[in-house]
Formats: sequence, C-alpha cells, structure tokens
Amino acid sequence: MCPISVRTSRSTHALETGVAKLWLLLIGVNQYQDNQIPCLRYSAGDCQGLAAALNAATLAFPQREVMIHHDFAQSPPLLENVRASVKKITAATQPIDTVLFYFSGHGLLDASSQQVVLCLQDTQKDNLVNTGLRLQELLQLLEDCPAGQQLVWLDACHSGDLTLLGARGEAELNPTQELVEVLRQRAAKRKGFYALLSCDRGQKSWEFPQLGHGVFTYYLIRGLRGEAADAQGVIEADGLYRYVYHQTLTYIDKANQQLRVINHLKKGRGETSIHSEYPSQTPKRIVEGVGEAILGLKPHSKGSVEHPRQALILGEFPQSPNALALNKILSTVGGFQSSYWTVGENTTGSDVRKAIQKCLLSASFSESPQESTRLEAPATVFLYLRGHLQETAQGEGVFILSDNVVIHRSWLRKQLRRCQSQQIIILDCPVGEISVRDWVEELQLGLDTGQCLIACAATNEKFASTFIETLSQAMQPSGLTAAELITQLQVELSATKMQLYFWLSGSQGIIEILTEPTLFINDSSPENVEDIPDDLSSDVGIDYTQLRDLLAAGRWLEADKETTNLMLQVVGRKEQGNLDLKSLEKFSCLDLSTIDTLWVKYSGGRFGFSVQQRIWQSLKGNSVADPVMGLMIGNEKMAAAETCIDFANRVGWRLQDAWVDYEHLNWNEDAPVGCLPYCGFLEQVWRVKVFGVWEWHSAIATASWWQLCVSLLSRVEVCVTQRRRGAES
Repeated sequence: MCPISVRTSRSTHALETGVAKLWLLLIGVNQYQDNQIPCLRYSAGDCQGLAAALNAATLAFPQREVMIHHDFAQSPPLLENVRASVKKITAATQPIDTVLFYFSGHGLLDASSQQVVLCLQDTQKDNLVNTGLRLQELLQLLEDCPAGQQLVWLDACHSGDLTLLGARGEAELNPTQELVEVLRQRAAKRKGFYALLSCDRGQKSWEFPQLGHGVFTYYLIRGLRGEAADAQGVIEADGLYRYVYHQTLTYIDKANQQLRVINHLKKGRGETSIHSEYPSQTPKRIVEGVGEAILGLKPHSKGSVEHPRQALILGEFPQSPNALALNKILSTVGGFQSSYWTVGENTTGSDVRKAIQKCLLSASFSESPQESTRLEAPATVFLYLRGHLQETAQGEGVFILSDNVVIHRSWLRKQLRRCQSQQIIILDCPVGEISVRDWVEELQLGLDTGQCLIACAATNEKFASTFIETLSQAMQPSGLTAAELITQLQVELSATKMQLYFWLSGSQGIIEILTEPTLFINDSSPENVEDIPDDLSSDVGIDYTQLRDLLAAGRWLEADKETTNLMLQVVGRKEQGNLDLKSLEKFSCLDLSTIDTLWVKYSGGRFGFSVQQRIWQSLKGNSVADPVMGLMIGNEKMAAAETCIDFANRVGWRLQDAWVDYEHLNWNEDAPVGCLPYCGFLEQVWRVKVFGVWEWHSAIATASWWQLCVSLLSRVEVCVTQRRRGAES
C-alpha cells in the first residue's frame, strides 16, 4: 500500500510573491569518458524533460534559478561544473529559499571506502572518490547551505547492462543500501531535508523505450505537469511522491501482466526464448519532521495538441445500443478520441478506407515530431470491425462491412504496417473458425511492436455484447491493459461456443485499453467517480439527457451552456437570464445533485460544483490582505473580494491578474480542476461604471458577485449534508 503522507502547508504566498526563491540544479549523464562505465540511454533526456516540466510548473514563481548539466547542455556534466553550481547555490541562498538537486546517471559504490559516488561525465571508475561527486560531499555542501527546504532526487541505480528488457543496474554495483542509510542519517539532522530515490534497497531502476525515459522520472515529469496537483492546483513534494510511488508500481505490474500473456503465446508456439519479468521498483522517500515543500502550480494548457489515442468503430449495428455503449466507454474511460460508423447503403468503400487510414495513421504523419522534452501519452489506435469474412476467387481474404463496402486483408495489413502507434484491432465476424485464425495470423506484426489482435466468430451481436460487458465490469481506477482484457475475455467465453483468437506483442511498453484517470486522486478524494450510476432525476421534470450526452462526448463548452439553460429552467428564470440570491437559496437539491454528479463523473473528478465547493472550503476564512481597502469598503466585502480573486486564480477564471473572457476559458479536458461549470448563470455584476469608465476590478462589484457564488456553494454543502443524512437513515 502507498505510504502515509507527511503533512505540509499549502501556502504558496512566499514563492508567488517572490519573497522566497526556488533553486534548481539538474544533472543527467548518458555518455561517460571512461569506457569501464557503461553509457546510458535516457538520463540526459530525463534531465531535459524534468527541466521543462519544472519550468512550466514554476512560471508563477518570479524568483527561481535553474542550472542544468547534461550531455546536450551548454555546460556539460563535468565534476568541476557541478561543484561550481552547488557552491554558487550554497553561497547565495536565504533561509526562506528552497533548493532541489536532481541527478540521473550511475551511482557506484567505492569498494575501498564504501562511499557512494555519483558518476559524472569525467568520472574514472578506478578513481571514483577523486573524480566523482561523493554523496557525502554533496550533503556537506547542502549542510552549509542556509536554504530551509532542501530536496534531493536521485535516479542513480543504473548501469548500461540491459540484463532484462530495460534493466539498469548490476548487482555488485548497486548502491541503494548505502544511499538509503546515508540519506536517512542526513534527514535525521535537518527538518527541511527531503530525499527521493528511484528505488528501494536491492532494487534497480527500469526504463521503457515506449516512455523514452526511466519509469521513475517519466512519472516525476507527468506529476509536475499537473497530474500530481491537489484540488487547488498546488504541486507539493509529498503529493508528487505519492503519485510517482503509485504510478511506478502500477506500470511495472502491468508490464509483467503483458509479459505473462506474451510468454504464454510463445510457449504455445514451442518457442524457448521466454521474457523474464521485471523485479519490483519501489520509489523511496526519506524525510524527517514536517515542513513546507511547494514545487509548483499546475501548468496551464498551451493550446491543443494531436490526441494520442484514436478509436474507430465500423460495421453493421442496426438499431443496436452496442456501438453507442462501446463508443461511450472508449471516450470516457478509455481516453480515446472515438467515433463510430454504422455502415449503410449510402456508405462508400472509399469513405471507409479514408476513415481507417485517418485513425491508424494520424500519429504517424504528425507535423510536430516527438521531442525528448515533450511528454505525451503513447500513441494508441483502437479499431473495431464488425462484418463477414470471405475469400475471393483468387483466394484473397476480404472483410465485408456491407454490400457496398469491402476491405481487402492485404490492404488492411499494409495500413497496419505503416501505422507507428500501438494497435488494438478487434474483429467481430460471424463466420467459420479457420478464416478467423488466418486473419489473426496474417495481420500480426513483429514481436517488439505493440499490437493486440482479438477476433471471434459469433452470430448476431453476442461477441459485441460480451466484449462491452467485459469492459464495463473491468472498469477500475488502475485502468485495463490488453493482457488483462484477453484474460477476462477467455474467462467470459469459456462457457460459450464462441472461439476467441488473439495475438499480443510488444516489449517496448504496455498497451492500455482503459486508462487510469490523469488526475491523481489523493486519500481525501471522493469515491471512484466512474462507479457513480447515471441518475437523471429531477424535482421539476427537467430532462438531463442532453447534458449527459454532451458531457460523455467531452463537449465541455456546449455542456456548460446547457447547464446554464437547465439551471434557469429549474427556478423558472429563463426570461431574467440569471439566478439571484433568493432562487439560489431554494434551488432543488435533487436537481443540483443530478447536474453535479454528471459533471463529476464524466470529467473524471475534475469538474463539478462539489469540486468547486471543496476548493472554496480551503480558501474561506482568510484574513484581509489589504487593510487600507478594508477600511474603505468594509473588511467583510474586502475579504469576499480577495477570496473571489484567489478562487478565480485557482480554477482558471483569472490569468495574469485579469479576468478571462468566457470565450477564452480553457474548454479542454486539461482545464484547471474546478474550472467548470462556469457560473455564467449568475448576475454579471462585477463590471461596473466608475467615473464614466467600465471597471473590471471593482472590489465592491467582485464581492457582490462572489456573494452569489458563495450562496451556490453553500447550497451544495447543504444538499450534500442532507443526502448523507438520508443515506444514513
């Protein structure tokens, strides 16, 4: 189980105002001058990616300084350069500052002195103590550093010996035992010291080509890009650790599940080259006492990017809910940009082939290539084909989707070979078993390519129903891999006459069918939102079907407008166009719960009134920061205005000290937590005329508008309490 967290303060005031400074020293070494020290593949890329993530997360902190040493940097990771940077930080920091030291490379144990040495580019294995950065030396320099918060992140248990698919480490060189002991002794001496290791005693750090990073640093980067942020968008050290701990263990476990299925297939073919499974990798935290360790704020999106997960459902689905149900699961839980076609009389073969190519090849011909500092989810395509298999007079296999649409096996095989993404191909075809087996054999790619092929011969829509039911039953916070899906389908079909054929390959990383939610939910979060059933109940006869469908499709802007329309209908104020205090205080709890539950469920816990209510709870009660203005307009109004601005900054309604126009809000799924629904159904009172000029920053107007927001959020709190009491009774 995940370790208990260390309590930390949530305040970012000192960093956001520039009173405190954040110092970052990042080191990554791929190539070593000494041939006795094996070179590494991803350490420099780890350093680059982490630097980019930290830069994005700390944009709101005016006082920060970054020093980077890696193979491709202007200042290479030589011992002299690194020592100079550490000494510069030691001499310049203040007690209120925070220092973060990160190292990715070899960590070796000197045999004679039993000292742990971080190997830099010019380190010599025969003279480790004098040519490398001794851990004790680094810790002594930090001991002399006055910075109150000191963080040391080490991804140092590597070697170039790839004994398994991604192993980094030889047992005789593994320094983790000594690393843990030395860092634990250091932590006991200082309250503000926080060490984070990529693995625990006796373990190694693993890397996966699919990720382009070591798995530990990969999730450090993703956490800093926002996935480890709390409900207020704050990224702090211990929240990041809990996120990385959970994700690293989950990824290694999924990788081993996939290897077991691949090995099963190999044994069935009589092959003897069986993959070894990955031993555990457990990130290790070493910290004593309680301290504040804020690392950044969740970065804002910088525009849309090509969606890395594409899905297409094609076939004959006459008046069937199966296609809609599958499309919904793929869109909401699978993280796919999904669409489906019911192939009919007016559908042409050319249109279908273009749709398949668009799905399979979108990532292959992207105009913006993947860079080492850019971190996106692995590109994955999902293609579900339902039709009939036949052979032409020339013996060529064809997939018949309708009388007018025929897909040749040779053409589909060619598209799969051109595709550079992971592939999940499902063939639902009520025909003879031999033809199905032939298709699975013919469409297979190489052993290293990430590919999952599943085919079944079944009459009517029995396989489609079983497939969807299996997906629905398998929904869980940790997601669903292709290996798990195959295993569960085998169990489900074992009692039927349906024969399942499958193929699974890929040693570069795991294939996800259903993904883990991108938002990291900590221990205080509500239950798994995917388990909440759709309840469209209303006290006043409102139809919430359209809102549900818009949210399920991820059409956030349209869903927000529909929410405003429905809330006005609930209280009968469509003509007025807004809600006032009286209508908010009497708003139906049942209808408010229905709207909120739909938003929470289909956003994966990111959006909804209850999410906003929790953010408000963490902010209310703050003292007035501007006492002079408090005397002028009253402390109560001033506190309300300041809380409103703080809340708006947290949820993305304000940016760079200015309110964001409705049209320019972030309408993507990576919008700040609590950004939606937007309170556009309230009176627009903050824009007032002062001395003939329209003023957007009036404290009085802001306080008045915030009073309406508080009334809504208070109503949410009352309704939640009533619902809880009703459930208990």
